[in-house]
Amino acid sequence: MKAKLFGGEFAGKTGDAVLIRELQGVMINSILSGPKTPLRALMGTATNTYINGINEAVGALIRTPFTDDVVGRRAALAKAKGLFELIPESWTVFRRKMSANWSGDIRQIKTRYHTQRGGKSDEPWELFKAYGEVEGSDGLKAAINIGNVGRNLNDNKWTTGNIRIMASIDDTFKWLLARVRSKEKGLRQVLEEMGDDTGPISREALAQAEDIHYNHLLDSEGNIDLNKDKWLRKQFEEVTLTEDIGKLGEALDRVFEIVPHLKPFYLFARSGINGLKVSFKNTPAVSLLMEESRAILQHTGNDFSKLNKFGIDNAEDLANARNLFTGRQAVGSAVVMTMFTKYAAGELTGNGPADKQLKQNWINSGWKPNTITFGNIEFDYSSLEPYNLLLSAVADIGDNTQLMGSEWSEKRLQAVSYVIGRGLTGKTYLSGLDQLMQMTQGRNIGKNMANVLNNSLPLAGLRNEIGKFLNPHMKELNSSMWASLRNRNQWAEPLAHLNPWLDPLAEKSDMLNGQPLNDWNFIQRGFNAISPVQISIKSNSPGRQLLQQSNYDLKSTTFSYNGYSFTKSAKARSLFQNAIGNASFRVGHKTYKNLEHYLDELAKDKDIQRSVAQMRSDAQNPANWDMNPNIAYNHNERIDAGVNAARRVAWAAIQNHPVIQELIREQDSLKSKQSRSSRETSVFGNRDALLKLGNP
Repeated sequence: MKAKLFGGEFAGKTGDAVLIRELQGVMINSILSGPKTPLRALMGTATNTYINGINEAVGALIRTPFTDDVVGRRAALAKAKGLFELIPESWTVFRRKMSANWSGDIRQIKTRYHTQRGGKSDEPWELFKAYGEVEGSDGLKAAINIGNVGRNLNDNKWTTGNIRIMASIDDTFKWLLARVRSKEKGLRQVLEEMGDDTGPISREALAQAEDIHYNHLLDSEGNIDLNKDKWLRKQFEEVTLTEDIGKLGEALDRVFEIVPHLKPFYLFARSGINGLKVSFKNTPAVSLLMEESRAILQHTGNDFSKLNKFGIDNAEDLANARNLFTGRQAVGSAVVMTMFTKYAAGELTGNGPADKQLKQNWINSGWKPNTITFGNIEFDYSSLEPYNLLLSAVADIGDNTQLMGSEWSEKRLQAVSYVIGRGLTGKTYLSGLDQLMQMTQGRNIGKNMANVLNNSLPLAGLRNEIGKFLNPHMKELNSSMWASLRNRNQWAEPLAHLNPWLDPLAEKSDMLNGQPLNDWNFIQRGFNAISPVQISIKSNSPGRQLLQQSNYDLKSTTFSYNGYSFTKSAKARSLFQNAIGNASFRVGHKTYKNLEHYLDELAKDKDIQRSVAQMRSDAQNPANWDMNPNIAYNHNERIDAGVNAARRVAWAAIQNHPVIQELIREQDSLKSKQSRSSRETSVFGNRDALLKLGNP
């Protein structure tokens, strides 16, 4: 019984670890409880589905002059058209599925998000309780009670509400893909019976053939059986990110079954790996590195056994796959060219520079990662699969190939590779594995443990979004677990004002104008709380553009001053950022109201413009990569003059603040202690050692 509850071996068999499975279920439901989670699932699945339909149609149009496959072209166009024609009916299907799933038993609902759980009825838990009473151990009784609470949470409609919604979304797209597949099959059948590939088709004949094929996909209970059509199953698994990840997945599953305490870092890895595969398939040239693409392009003959694992068992589906590949290359190339144009215009950002501190100061100056701008509206494209990885790669390559100085002259390729790799592991579904790797390296342990602890309690996703809605300003945090927990539960921050021993979380400020970062109005807060695509109003002043293009080293701007480090004090960093942004300072004979005003004036200077142009030209010449841009170009010397003037004024404004005074005392005390120790351990500060030198 204990092995069944906690796991482990008994009589040569491995127990079910029912308690651990229930707690894992609580964590999954907690993570997925946010209001934007169902919309993110809907947007991701819909985007993949419709992009596939469009890509296949585009590919068929491109290939028809070379293959003369008129039927394949008409079928691909019919499928793409059908996807849009079926939108009204798909909402009806979704509502029907939602009604059934909401009233159904969660343990009977099969979804890609829901883990297998123990406690399939009330009987085992009654046995566990009885066993606990007999055993008499308080620890065992507590564990059984915790597991029972977890079981109740995992069965509750409200804590599992998003799971039910997302199951309905998947069921709807299964129906949608089955319908358009039936449309394709029906069209091929009608054209074959007509004996005329280009002739007109009556709606009645097409609808009848479509219904016949659709009915062939149903099992005895009227449910869609994907095993009856390999290509359909392949397409469904691809758009829902549920494809089998093979031996790698099996190996990882075994590892996390043996060490279940690491499972929180592997909850959605299969979706993440499949998401990367879909992104790679839609990336020009990169898709050729994939086994599936090469096998589809290189296949000859009528033996399709080697292609069965890709859902292909006949010539028609092979043609579909080749159309899809061709369309992805064409559309992906168009996206790349468009995004290079957006990047050149300063309207596309990626993951930022490889240097973490430099990236943080970019953010402090108003820059936002992974955004695309239209007009003055910034959209976060992180959830826009399958092109989010492609967009960030374009910007990352651009940002990191502009780095200059001895630090980067020999590390450009490493910087680009690192940032793109960070973009891969930073994807929503793979962030858990990234956190695990950070902890094994001794980094961000407190932050990641806070994440696990927070997710172990119900409604973590919902709590986080409510907190952002009530308190959207970005916070300046230390690396402690307590600070991370508070940041994920900002709905409770008003309590900090009532507690005399607890200070409110410090806010980040825009160092160019002193405004809070993420200073959203009510409409923005509401939209960003439920939408997977975040929006913000971009402050696209000439000065900000100059700062981003300048290669000016911002790394130490807000982390230290006058020999005092702020790296361990979030409050000190917050005070200094805000003071810099609000500093009115004088350079030369002119006074500026803040750094943004100063940079705006610099951006108008023709000499500054020529200096930036020269730097960008030099950045393309490997012989100049080791030049330090801070001292090699006039524009950075002028920027530095303004930044240092603002920092001087800011320091004068905050140096008497209690937080700064406490920091000064602590660091002065440490310096004195270290200096005293140095003197005492020095041969010239030791009387006996000096006497020995004179009298050996």
